[in-house]
Amino acid sequence: MIESEPGPAGEGLPTRGLHGRSAGLVAVLAVGLALFHLWSGYFGAFPNILQRAPHVGIALALAFALYGGTPRGRRRSTIPAFDLALLAAALAATAYTVLSYDRIMSLDFELTVGDQVAGAVLVVLTLEAGRRVIGWFFPALAVLALAYAFLGPWFPGVWVHRGLPLDLLLEVLFATTRGLWGLVTGISATVIAMFVIFGAVLVKTGGGQAFIDLSIWLSGRQTGGAAKVATIASSLFGAVSGSAAANVATTGTFTIPLMKRLGYRADFAAGVECVASTGGQLMPPIMGAGAFIMAELLGVSYLSVAAAGLMPALLYYGGAFAAIHFESHRVGYHPVPPDQIPPRSAFLSIAKGAPVFVPLGVLVALLVQGYTPVTCAFWAIVAAAGLFLATDLSRAGLLARSRALADALRLAGQAMVVIAVMIACAQIVLAVIATTGVGVKFSSLIIGIGQDNLLLSLVLAMVIAMVLGMGLPTAAAYILAAAVVAPALVGLGVEPLVAHMFVFYFAIMAGITPPICGTVFIAAAMAQTDWLRTAGVALRLALAAFIVPFMFVYNPALIGHGEPWRIALAMLSAGVGVTALAAGAMGFLLGRLDVVSRGLLIATSLLLIFPGWRTDLPGAAVLGIFLVWHRRAVGRAVNA
Repeated sequence: MIESEPGPAGEGLPTRGLHGRSAGLVAVLAVGLALFHLWSGYFGAFPNILQRAPHVGIALALAFALYGGTPRGRRRSTIPAFDLALLAAALAATAYTVLSYDRIMSLDFELTVGDQVAGAVLVVLTLEAGRRVIGWFFPALAVLALAYAFLGPWFPGVWVHRGLPLDLLLEVLFATTRGLWGLVTGISATVIAMFVIFGAVLVKTGGGQAFIDLSIWLSGRQTGGAAKVATIASSLFGAVSGSAAANVATTGTFTIPLMKRLGYRADFAAGVECVASTGGQLMPPIMGAGAFIMAELLGVSYLSVAAAGLMPALLYYGGAFAAIHFESHRVGYHPVPPDQIPPRSAFLSIAKGAPVFVPLGVLVALLVQGYTPVTCAFWAIVAAAGLFLATDLSRAGLLARSRALADALRLAGQAMVVIAVMIACAQIVLAVIATTGVGVKFSSLIIGIGQDNLLLSLVLAMVIAMVLGMGLPTAAAYILAAAVVAPALVGLGVEPLVAHMFVFYFAIMAGITPPICGTVFIAAAMAQTDWLRTAGVALRLALAAFIVPFMFVYNPALIGHGEPWRIALAMLSAGVGVTALAAGAMGFLLGRLDVVSRGLLIATSLLLIFPGWRTDLPGAAVLGIFLVWHRRAVGRAVNA
């Protein structure tokens, strides 16, 4: 039976619980998709369309098998005939595309009726699969984009364009690398697919439990230990999964019940897990799918993107960890009981630790040496699988572990469905943006509204990225925002990497921001609490995180640009600032804070957060005076 379960990178809607032949068909397709990517990862990717069409086509087929088109259809335990027909149509159109590759690539190519039919079928199937997998918002956006491309002459003012005839639009979408088989699909069909497999293998070889055991051992003995366990475990798992939804669904099944069992409020437990899981997409070595896309769009190495994301991720988690610490002291949340803290052997023994931590070391070492991300992920997968099998060479052990690895491939293939379908929808929108010039118009509009004011333009960019992120998975929101917002920031003098990181960061933060905050909905349901209260807790815990992107725009030292001493000084000042901001937001430092003290501490923290000695020196002076006064006030209260 195939249960509804989140993949290591999945952010889609729940899947069907399939039985019998239906489950077998899905397993064959999913494992086949994963093996296709392992093959191309070792021997090298096939030429553009030959690599990308099977990736999208098999993902579409899996989408119609796993995701019902109606509420009743989602409850089916077998694949209905209509969905089998759609599945077959996806595979047939994909096969037609692959067999037509030489003709499509020829210099005298002309679009045939068969091409038009195959292109139209693939576009319609992509939109329907998108509706089933990630909801109606993104497919509706793609339909609006297609309408804009076709009806261009009828739009008013600056939005008018000459329009694209239907046959030309189908040619762009089907027979070029600007449409369904575009650059972003190429990233999904190579780099992202390989890291999805790596994440699934790592989870199946014990990575999730090892991260939880390590987190409990590190922080379980402290006040609020269970909440700190959630923060550390989710950051570790998020660095592998690259998905907030998968992160919550995996670590949250342990951390949320643990916190509630120790007397933590349900909304606090859910809020902690939301914030911790959301930040995982920022944490190297494996950030969210958007980070791989960013590297390709900018033409830089993924290592450069990961290095740029390290300090913002540390500030994000530093602020969240401090907020949890202060709130735990204010309320009196207990540590994890000693009998529930695992020994070091639980995660450092060869049998349990090697298949998890050695592959991560292999991955980082190869990235540092300059190998491509696909090569690094492939050999990390080999290391994980080899060590997992080698740690139990008994016949029964090898059989059980081989089955676990096969199941990891199935999970990986299913997890690719969300990403491949989402990116295929995104490519439709990107094709329209590229062929109609609407992206340039949006950028000009942002610059015009901002009136060359960088701060106002950054706020506008933040709002657009977060609005997109509320209705879309992070990678999709980043792709669209990068196409229409990032160029405007670059036009105002922001470095391209900084501009894209800013957009990516706020596309992620949308996951915990009402009114549409998918990560909050999941965590609140798991904690059986009100989602709005959960969102309020999450926003307080992550308050500093909403300031971090502005910090690295105005001070690129925080993404590693500049001399070492400037980077260290910027990180020190920002770290103290986010800690002070967390104390003010939670109402506790060395003791409880009144309203005036909280306001003063928040104002002081902002002086330290924003760059430059003109703000750092007065901020440090005021904070020092406040600490002396606060310590004496707490001492007097204790002795009274």
